[in-house]
Amino acid sequence: MRLKGAVGRGLSLLLLGSSLACAGCSDNGGDGKGKDDSGTNNPGVETNVVKGKVVDTAGRPLAGAEVVADNQFLYDSNVVGTTGADGTYRLDLGKAGVTWSASATFKRQYNGKTYTFDLHPSNPALFATNEGAVRDFSWKLTGERPEGGKYGSDVLFNMIAYEDPQDPDAPLDHLNVELTLTPDGPLVDGSTGAPLTARATRDGNGTGLHDVPVGRYTITARYAPSGRPAQPLLVRVNNTGSYANSVTTDFQIVTESVYRIDLDLDFPK
Repeated sequence: MRLKGAVGRGLSLLLLGSSLACAGCSDNGGDGKGKDDSGTNNPGVETNVVKGKVVDTAGRPLAGAEVVADNQFLYDSNVVGTTGADGTYRLDLGKAGVTWSASATFKRQYNGKTYTFDLHPSNPALFATNEGAVRDFSWKLTGERPEGGKYGSDVLFNMIAYEDPQDPDAPLDHLNVELTLTPDGPLVDGSTGAPLTARATRDGNGTGLHDVPVGRYTITARYAPSGRPAQPLLVRVNNTGSYANSVTTDFQIVTESVYRIDLDLDFPK
């Protein structure tokens, strides 16, 4: 919780006074070494400092990532830094006796767009000023976020047709749609992606494929009910151009760190 206004200022002065009055009575005895996540002394941790290393998807040092230490008590009192060529950073937290969270982002230019990626923390736990912390981060194109959700993006679709032309009496089930995504060039991190074929699933964002690494893809679709031959579908980017057997497209920027491909699908006439 962050406090604002006169109450927040009063509490911050009280916390600061308490911190200065107790400059030598931190949990680690004021030895300047700090503690690691298990609460034991660790020479790699410094009191009043958060530091660490950021790596890319291949484990190499990632320069130019932005790291933010977010003050959990005072609004808009963050400490911000950028990683150097060796991927490391070091942020001085000051002396106030508050708690912090650490996060990191990285911007990458790709096919004429600027994408911003939230980086994966080695440990998402809060930490106190007088303890200090080491917080490493890594760039992940897919996988689970600590707070929920996925690092990958969504490829969603609308079905224009209302019935299956091979079986008009059967309900049209969007989960019978199968998408194939073939990378057109390297993925956003420069790696070589693999073709992905999967049936649609549904979540709170819509129906399609979820947790897809950002890249440029050539996309085809089929309607494939169980026990029947699959039917090719026509595809286009949502409300854009004419239908075709395939479409090649990038992820569109919805908001910072949120990217999506939206498609329209239809049966051939």
